[in-house]
Amino acid sequence: MWARFETWLVGPLGPTVHYNMRVDLTAAIAYGAFATVLAFIPLILRRLGAPAELLAVYTASAYLGNVLAGPGLFLARQGHPLRMAVACWSLARAVFLGAAFVTGDVGLLILAAFFFLGEGLPAPIYSGIIQKIYPVEVRGRVMAVVRVGMSVSMLALAPVAGWALDRAGHRVLLPLAALIGVLSALIFSRVRFDEGEVRLRQTPTIRHLAGIALHDKRFALYLVGIVVFGLSSLIPSALIPIVQVDRLHLSYTELGWLNLALAFARLLSYFYWGRLIDRWGAVRCLQAGFVINVVAVLPYIWVTRGWMLLPSFVASGLVGSAVDLGFINAAMELAKPKRIQEYAALQSTAIGLRGMIGPFIGVGLLRLGLGTSAIFALGGGLTLLAWLILSRIKPPPRDEYSQ
Repeated sequence: MWARFETWLVGPLGPTVHYNMRVDLTAAIAYGAFATVLAFIPLILRRLGAPAELLAVYTASAYLGNVLAGPGLFLARQGHPLRMAVACWSLARAVFLGAAFVTGDVGLLILAAFFFLGEGLPAPIYSGIIQKIYPVEVRGRVMAVVRVGMSVSMLALAPVAGWALDRAGHRVLLPLAALIGVLSALIFSRVRFDEGEVRLRQTPTIRHLAGIALHDKRFALYLVGIVVFGLSSLIPSALIPIVQVDRLHLSYTELGWLNLALAFARLLSYFYWGRLIDRWGAVRCLQAGFVINVVAVLPYIWVTRGWMLLPSFVASGLVGSAVDLGFINAAMELAKPKRIQEYAALQSTAIGLRGMIGPFIGVGLLRLGLGTSAIFALGGGLTLLAWLILSRIKPPPRDEYSQ
C-alpha cells in the first residue's frame, strides 16, 4: 500500500533511485527533529539576555559555511566525498552536546557558529550527490517527498519541543537534539551512487568562481535576485526575537504552536513546489515564494498579540519549502553541464556573504533611529524587488538542464 502511495506521489522509480529516496527520507525525518529544536535558539538567546547586536551575530554566523563553500570544494577532491560530507555534518551537529555546560548567551552563540561552519561547508557536495542520485525528470517530486518527511517530524515535535524547553531547558534539549542530528547524517551515508562522478579533479579558485558570474550573465542576474531576497528577510531578522519577547512576551510553548503552523504549511506546500519545479522550473518556483514572503515579513509591523503572527508563520512555511527546493534545483537548472558543484559553490558563497552582512544592516538602521516598522517595510519592498529581478531570467529548456 505504501509502495502504491509512493508511486502516486513521484511516479515509477528505478530500484536504486527508490532505495536512495528511502534512505534520504529516513535521514530527513531524523533531521526534522534536530531542526525543530534549533528553531528555538534565537528565542533562547534573547531569554539569556542577548542584545540586538548579538542576535545579529547569530544570524550572520548561520552563513559561515556558505561563505567558505568555494574553498570547501576541497572536500570534493578527496577519495570519498560522501564520507567527507557526513563527517562534517556529524561533527557540526555534535557540538551541541556542549550546550549541557553552557549557561550564557555568548557560549551558546559560539557553539552555534561552529555548527553552522561545519554544516555549510559540504553544501556543494550535497548538490552534486542529489544531482546524481535523482533523475532530473522526477527530482523535484522526489525531493518534495523527502522534505515532507522532515516537515512531518517538525510538525509532530514543534509543540513538544516548546513544552520541553519551558520545563527542562535548553541544556537538556539541545544535547538530545545533537544526538538525533548525528544519527541523521549517519543514515544519509547509506545512499548509493558512484562517488567518482562527484569527485573534483581540482579545487576551483576564487578567481575561477568569479569568472562564472562575469561570463554567465543569466546566472549573475539570478545571484543578484537571491541576494536581494535574502536581505529582505535578513535585515529585520535581529528584530524578530525582540518583537516576540519584548512586545509579545511569547513563551516557548506559544512559539512551539506557531512553529507547528509553520511546519504544517511547509509540509503541504512541498508537494506543490515539487510538481511546479518539474513542470515550470525552479526559478519560477522561487518567484512565487518571493511574493509570499511579503506576508512573512510585514505582519511584524502591527502585531500586538501572539496569535497575530499566525499568517507570518504560515507564509514562512510556504516560503521555506519554496526556497529549500528552489535554490538547489535552480543551481542545477542554470549550471553549465558538468559544473554543478562550481555553480552551487558560487550560489552558496553569495548566500553566505549576504547572510554575514544583512543582519548588521538592520541593527545599524535601528541604531541610526529608523523605526522597527520602517525596517520591516523595507524588507517587504526588497522581496518584491527580488521577484522583479527573477522575472527577467529566462530558464533554459528542460532538455538542456544540467543532468
